Amino acid sequence: MVKKLLLFLSTLILLSSCSGKNQNNVIDGKNFDLTVTSREDGSGTRKSFVEQVGLVKEDEKGNHEDMTTDNSMVINSTNGVLKAVGVDKTAIAYVSLTALDDSVKAVKIDGISPNKDSIESGAYKLQRPFGLAYKKDTLTDLSKDFLTYVKSKSAKKLIEEDGLLAITNEKEYKSKNLKGKLTITGSSSLSSVVEKLAENYEKLNKDVEVEVLSNESLTGLKNVKDGVVDIAMISNKLEDKNLSSEVFAIDGIAIIVNKDNKEINNLSLKQLRDIYKGEITNTGELR
Repeated sequence: MVKKLLLFLSTLILLSSCSGKNQNNVIDGKNFDLTVTSREDGSGTRKSFVEQVGLVKEDEKGNHEDMTTDNSMVINSTNGVLKAVGVDKTAIAYVSLTALDDSVKAVKIDGISPNKDSIESGAYKLQRPFGLAYKKDTLTDLSKDFLTYVKSKSAKKLIEEDGLLAITNEKEYKSKNLKGKLTITGSSSLSSVVEKLAENYEKLNKDVEVEVLSNESLTGLKNVKDGVVDIAMISNKLEDKNLSSEVFAIDGIAIIVNKDNKEINNLSLKQLRDIYKGEITNTGELR
């Protein structure tokens, strides 16, 4: 109850700050300053976004620097981003395609809308893998069975209902009547689809409980390595050589603005990059 209350209060503070920011800039048909919104450093969505948009700079020592403007508003959850953009008419942000709803407006990139068809064809360039990571040497029979289910033909429909491109095989899943509890944590971008998969898996395995907790990709990976959870949800390519993963879907990264934003309907990839570098700060510079 305490955690829920703190989350509720923090959300109220966030929405209040967004609703009071830059609103005097917004006049129908007029240009206005943009509120660049980003995810936190540990977010897999942020990592995928900056890599694909071209916001990563490598120095002489091989270290990588995120060039996202220091003036960006950082929000640490997918739902928080949606709520912030929903109340701030100047905001621009990015979220998983699975999270996209009618509270915000999706922006075309180079004239292409984000959807399952444009992802499958490769026309929409902002896409990344959804995977489940685990420690191979400590993988339980229950974890193995869940991963088999997620990659099966039986899971494909649920995955694609969320607008994802499913990476599954053509084998139907057959229950082994296992017992036990499975704990999964990680990227909030995956939580919606993984929760649906977990619920259906429980229906097929009456003596199994699956707990899904969302935070961020890096936290999920750390929890797996520490043995705190069984599986981590990750929203980008796995780079940790001590872990293994199963990619079960391809997701799009949707660029979103407020529904009342009439100035931004389409952006080139360069314009998007320049907005997030802080080189374009006003809609008048998009002409």
